[in-house]
Amino acid sequence: MADLSANPPPKRLHNLFPVAAETTATATASDRISELPDALLIQILSLLPTKQSVVTGSLSKRWRPLWASVPILDFDDETAGPVDRPERNGTKARETSGFSEFVYSVLLLHEARPITRFRLRCSHGSSSQRDVATWLGQAARRGVEQLELRLSLSRYVALPRKLFNFETVVEMKLDGVFLNALAGFSVCLPSLKVLHIGYRVLFGCHDYVVKLLAGCPVLENLVLESTYSDACGGPICAQGKFDLHLNCLVEVRIGFSWYKSCTKSMLLIFNSLSNVRCLSILSATVECLKDARASDIPVFNNLVELDISFGNYSWDLLTNLLQHSQKLEVLTIYKESQKHANGQEPAWNLPLVVPECVLSHLKCFCLTEFQGLDCEMGFIKYVMQNARVMETMRINIAISLDPQTKQQIRRTLNALRLNFQSCQITFDWIY
Repeated sequence: MADLSANPPPKRLHNLFPVAAETTATATASDRISELPDALLIQILSLLPTKQSVVTGSLSKRWRPLWASVPILDFDDETAGPVDRPERNGTKARETSGFSEFVYSVLLLHEARPITRFRLRCSHGSSSQRDVATWLGQAARRGVEQLELRLSLSRYVALPRKLFNFETVVEMKLDGVFLNALAGFSVCLPSLKVLHIGYRVLFGCHDYVVKLLAGCPVLENLVLESTYSDACGGPICAQGKFDLHLNCLVEVRIGFSWYKSCTKSMLLIFNSLSNVRCLSILSATVECLKDARASDIPVFNNLVELDISFGNYSWDLLTNLLQHSQKLEVLTIYKESQKHANGQEPAWNLPLVVPECVLSHLKCFCLTEFQGLDCEMGFIKYVMQNARVMETMRINIAISLDPQTKQQIRRTLNALRLNFQSCQITFDWIY
């Protein structure tokens, strides 16, 4: 890992932000903010991006040393301030090398230990792989607790081994990065409780996702949104021989998609979610799970809130989820408008046994993009007839419907409401 002292950048931090001469006004008692104690001023500076925090050093000698004690570092090349340089054709182009120099200078002079949050956004791909590795290494040495990394997929940056072996990191958010490097080393994140993998994360195989999760034994909050993948089909995907226990998980948002060759590893991930209390399943994952057998769906012993997004949805999957979620209290269905003619859409098949959660626990139900299709109407009637403890029901009517269809749906739903007065029912109409 490169060290800052081994290859220090030019010490130009004072040139980037020249200190203004103090005026009588800033030195008078009227400068109330400067009279506050250091701890409170540092807390105020922690609310600013690092560039703005450093700039406050130009206000007066009182402010000059404070930014170096702020325990939060927030770097974003979008706000770093472009520098124009001449090109061979005589035109001006954006020069972003100054961003890397600024980050190095800040890290060289920064004194706070530990770093409570380290945020790095390099959307222009201006920083080299060595730069990123060096900065992350410095964050690790200073006991970083929260890490947010957002890079550009326009160019490959191999994430350093140290990123996946932080002992102190409690929260990690990744986006615009490649996870292919996970194939070459182990993962050990013993303190990680929050992990967000954004939709622009590229991985070579779902095996790497399993490997990453297996190295997070105390994980509580998980977001998996990436639908990017290269060539899957590793040993886990092919054989499913891997143990994955995420017993501390509380809240999960999953939007992964996968190929048929990866079904075993992805079902392994899905089954590891069995202890969650709040689960959100996006349409990409629903599309992959819609043909899953009931035996592929885990029993969610603690699940109380389920959000599910339907595209070309499968009502059978919803039935299986309800049958396996006995304590479910809140159900929200986000659905996209369907192009099926009424009567030709996927059917809602009545389950042989009413799910326990519908009978005894379901209190809130919301359905969006309601089009008045037979399957939707059948499900709503089923809930009304069997949900004994239902308190609120909300139906959002699809905006795309013509006024005549909306009027017909309104008459039908109002008739249902007259027969189901034990809870508050709201229909949202947009004309």
